[in-house]
Amino acid sequence: MRWCVTIALALCTSVADADYRVWSGWTSLVDRLGIDDIPTGADVIVGQVEVPDGNGNYAPDGNNAEFDDKYLIRRSGGAAGASSHATMVGKRFYGLNSSIAPGIWFINCYEVNNWLQSGFLNVGSGASVQPEPILGAQKIWNHSWVGSFNNPTLDNDALRRVDWTIERDESLVVVGANNGQSPQPLLAYAFNTISVGRRDGDHAASTVPADFDGEGRMKPEIVGPFGLTSECAPLVAGATAVLVETARSDATIPEEGEAAETIKAILLAGATHEGPDGTVGAWSNNAPQTGPDRGRTERPLDEIVGAGHVNIDRAHQIITGGSTPGGSSFDSAGTAGAHGWHLDNLDAGDERWWQFSLPNGADELSVVVTWNRSVNSGFTGYALADINLDLHQLVDGVAVPLIGDETAFGSGNVASESAVDNLEHLWVTDLLPGTWLLRATRVDGGTTGVDLAAAWWSSDSTGNAPGDLNGDGIVGVDDLLQLLSAWGQCGSCVEDLNGD
Repeated sequence: MRWCVTIALALCTSVADADYRVWSGWTSLVDRLGIDDIPTGADVIVGQVEVPDGNGNYAPDGNNAEFDDKYLIRRSGGAAGASSHATMVGKRFYGLNSSIAPGIWFINCYEVNNWLQSGFLNVGSGASVQPEPILGAQKIWNHSWVGSFNNPTLDNDALRRVDWTIERDESLVVVGANNGQSPQPLLAYAFNTISVGRRDGDHAASTVPADFDGEGRMKPEIVGPFGLTSECAPLVAGATAVLVETARSDATIPEEGEAAETIKAILLAGATHEGPDGTVGAWSNNAPQTGPDRGRTERPLDEIVGAGHVNIDRAHQIITGGSTPGGSSFDSAGTAGAHGWHLDNLDAGDERWWQFSLPNGADELSVVVTWNRSVNSGFTGYALADINLDLHQLVDGVAVPLIGDETAFGSGNVASESAVDNLEHLWVTDLLPGTWLLRATRVDGGTTGVDLAAAWWSSDSTGNAPGDLNGDGIVGVDDLLQLLSAWGQCGSCVEDLNGD
């Protein structure tokens, strides 16, 4: 079997550590929680897959001080030397001084050709040979390499097997896009992975071409704070470890908080909506801003930076904001806070509704829903649900769609209706005060249920608690007085908590 690979090689970086910690939201997380309470990815088991260097080395340098007390296991056997590329990636993933997840200590190391074939995926081995069992309780994979078999059949087999393992293992697979403008299918073209670009936007931002499953899907989904994808991917993988540790250690978070779909939705919803190099106002998913289709898009992400720049502070706010079940109709909508999430199962034709009371409006509202494709056990086909996402205003007990509305929001999109992507995304700015309804609708005719993860983040954190009408962070007597003052018919006033 012929294997042809190129790697995003990085032996040094021009980004100061202080810069990446600011750009990734880590310093904001520390400011909010305090350094002693910061989650570090502690005890989350991970895997690192690397292209071998000229001497066959594929593992990080275990003698490097960044890896003190780390357990680096060479799962592919072979050369015992250290790879400089693997060492750099490891530092950004779980290094004691260069990572946002220094609590990771157990790392399974693989050489990419072995991982693709007999070591794990068994690409090209036929329908009867499935990927190998995941080792122990490993949760996260990082892939800072790109490549192709130069054979679409084998590439699609690899991508289907990766997506199948994500469903089987509930694992998070973080992959780098190629540096520069030349896309490579492995592993960026998978559905269920988290594909990562670089801060300056000089990566392969593209749609999946016709030779591969899911033609037209947008890639990458998020960008990291460095100038090379080999560094950006492991930082994002470290961010997933921080969220997994948070889900496991917080007794208020149910176990589905660490589901692969949940963590992916939370990361994307919490991303900072800026263009390359953090250019303010440059993020767009091309929704019309005037006319009858104002706020509607079929392209949920920005063409270059996806959902935007990873922000671990916002993502942490979402996962700790609580799981709020959605209702099956708008009059049974779940009452959601300013930050939160939920994982649910949708059959064909199902809807899920959430209600937000924003008495001060919101400078920014970001919502993501995502779901996995389901690959059959023989890797000969797959099923993919089609789910739409839109925002309504509750007016006199009626859910009023916002598509085409010229006044309720300043800019962005209020409907996301991709027919090919396995995610939808709303990003709205300058949302007026009021009561808002979020709806996810499954519109395909599939015969089996699909797990849907929804995550949302609003800049209006003061209105987080239902009933906090004056936005002071407390449900108290002042809120009761405000409610009593509006007693009776009041149209779409924020005091109308049940929207009747």
